[in-house]
Amino acid sequence: MKGIKRLLCCAICALVWNPAFGQTSDSEARTYAVLSLIGDKINIVGHQATTGSKIDRNRQVSLAVDHRALDNTAVLAAINAIKRLDARAVTVGLTSSNATLCELQNELFEPQGRSVALLADIKELVQSQKATHLVLITKHRGDALLRLQNSYTGSGKIEGIGFYMDADLRTKRTDTYASGQGFLAPFAYIKVTLVDARTMGVIREQTVEETATLSTARAEGSLNPADVLTAAQKAAALQAMIRKAIARAMPDVLRTK
Repeated sequence: MKGIKRLLCCAICALVWNPAFGQTSDSEARTYAVLSLIGDKINIVGHQATTGSKIDRNRQVSLAVDHRALDNTAVLAAINAIKRLDARAVTVGLTSSNATLCELQNELFEPQGRSVALLADIKELVQSQKATHLVLITKHRGDALLRLQNSYTGSGKIEGIGFYMDADLRTKRTDTYASGQGFLAPFAYIKVTLVDARTMGVIREQTVEETATLSTARAEGSLNPADVLTAAQKAAALQAMIRKAIARAMPDVLRTK
């Protein structure tokens, strides 16, 4: 896990969106409030080779993110997708720095004390924006399926936004075909949920897993998968994964039939 601490330090630039983006005077248009809860942490998963066991033995580290750049990326991607799918829609981007909300994001719609209170707070915020619907972007946990050129690889589980690193698998660059040992894989495992702003009932949800693998052959003079990309490139890679994942999810989430 060498180099973990410096993976993304100060590399992600905050994005700013206009809350009035796409507003229209049509009173029948839907108003979507968009809230993302995926960007509080970046998960780093280091592959550990195991034999004859289904136990996830991967090394995992979570790096806290003290800004909302990744959430801003997700919100803007969702807003852009909404406008492509419904040109009349009004969109409002929301942010939250509530640590408890991030912690309990996958329990929001369960009838538990803290979850009920948090959902009530979200409802009040969404309704204050006169929204008819909430698009909620949260973390999804699933099997590690890292996309190779013609197949997938990976072991254990991954969740949310981050990087999976394998220092053992023989890989090749897709451009020069140079060989390397290991790879770095940015990933975005997310869930997009459409919520009725009046009742806070779930209308529809879609999970999506977006990954890419980059051979260690790209890391000139290094055998460490963490050195495949610079800090700025890692930030850009995560943002690209988020945009792709949300673009894939939104058509199914917003379908009217």
